[in-house]
Amino acid sequence: MKKNIRIFSIVMILSLLFVGKQSSAQSLSDNGIFYHSFSSPWSASLNPALFPTSASWYITLPRTNFELSLPFSYSELGLRYDKTQQVTYFNVTDFIKLLNTRHCRFSMTTDANILGLGFSIGRRLHFTLDAGVKSNGLVSVPIEITRLLTEGNLTENKQLELGTSPLADFMAYGYASAGMSYNLSSIPLTLGVRFNMLDGIVLASVDNLTLNLITPPDTSSLKLIADYTAHSAGMAYARVDSNGNFAVDTDFSFPMNLGYTVDFGAKFSIPGFDFSVSLLNFGTGIRWTQNPNVITPKNGKVTIDFDGIDLDHITSTEKLQSYADSLLHLAEFSSKNSSFHYAPPTKLYVGASFSLLRTLRIGYLFHGEWEGGLFNNFSSSPFRFNNTISLHLNVLDWLELSIANSVSKSRDLFVPFNPGFSISFNPSRTMQLYAAVDYTNAFSVTKMRAAHVYFGINIYGYRNPHNQYDD
Repeated sequence: MKKNIRIFSIVMILSLLFVGKQSSAQSLSDNGIFYHSFSSPWSASLNPALFPTSASWYITLPRTNFELSLPFSYSELGLRYDKTQQVTYFNVTDFIKLLNTRHCRFSMTTDANILGLGFSIGRRLHFTLDAGVKSNGLVSVPIEITRLLTEGNLTENKQLELGTSPLADFMAYGYASAGMSYNLSSIPLTLGVRFNMLDGIVLASVDNLTLNLITPPDTSSLKLIADYTAHSAGMAYARVDSNGNFAVDTDFSFPMNLGYTVDFGAKFSIPGFDFSVSLLNFGTGIRWTQNPNVITPKNGKVTIDFDGIDLDHITSTEKLQSYADSLLHLAEFSSKNSSFHYAPPTKLYVGASFSLLRTLRIGYLFHGEWEGGLFNNFSSSPFRFNNTISLHLNVLDWLELSIANSVSKSRDLFVPFNPGFSISFNPSRTMQLYAAVDYTNAFSVTKMRAAHVYFGINIYGYRNPHNQYDD
């Protein structure tokens, strides 16, 4: 037994170090802290084959999780208060350099599960039903723009490197899911599948942006050539009116932007060990038909010439307005009303765990995401991931405590410390009151750059998890 534990620990540590150091992608702000839980229905939402072995049925009352990830913490803003002058100083140059180092990525996700239900027929066949609302979004500032502000362009002609692709997007949608899993009798393998019906509420995205900066030999001016593609649809949408002006309108009719994805999962068990894998949101996603708009430059690529600013007129409102009008005139939009597919992120989980007497469990989890889905037709879909080790303590199924830590690498930034904590209090084993703060990257609030928060209540039909295949 001790030999098996040592082998398992060595394999997990090597996996963390190898995968973390070889990647050039930005990491995810999520430890998946409930994936290896002893009894939480959250694990089934991450892998349809992970129906809790101690549940004959469960009901999830409205439950929520939300995540926010920033490239900086409050303490890294470098704000300095001068008591004498009673002013606060902010070093813009240092801040821009920090954004450049962190690759300027902001992201957020929310998931409000309105109601969930799981039940078993016998010990082998399990069903789940869920309904709720999700949203996800990101914004990434082009990295080279921050370098231009601090270092200049000199005489170099370059294509500006963007921090991510797509550059920015936000999508909110409702979902209704139905899943099932089955424990095979011939081998210790559980297979699961879940069908997700989706209805899009709102979408706004900039999926393609190419920026080229050209400097003539005498460095007397700059020329910026830009090309872009943006999408908008749903109850709030962007459009270009008949005069070529950009506008945002609302339409509060019931959304009918329908689509679907499918989740797959599997778990293989041998005494003491569980190995699992899942693929979530596989498919083309939502077909956006309510107020769909595809926005591109009106006359092809946009060219903007810049020959400097006259410092004598820098404070002139009229002069600044003329600059703004010139930019808006050059950047004229063209809008095409055409339906399109857009999908939520496709997620991949690979897990392994070792359990001791249903009391202590150590787990490893690889979590990856294709942010624009596997079938994104508008831009490349970056693959982001992290690697997590977790430890779970279960006290007679009345209390479960968990800690987790992710080792992540964001391009050149290697971060070995991204902890998370969870608690589930289960009075009489018939109710679960749970909360978690995951992927905090620091214990101090002023030093946090990311956090993932969960909380909710489950009603639980407890049954003895031992001898789970005895019927």
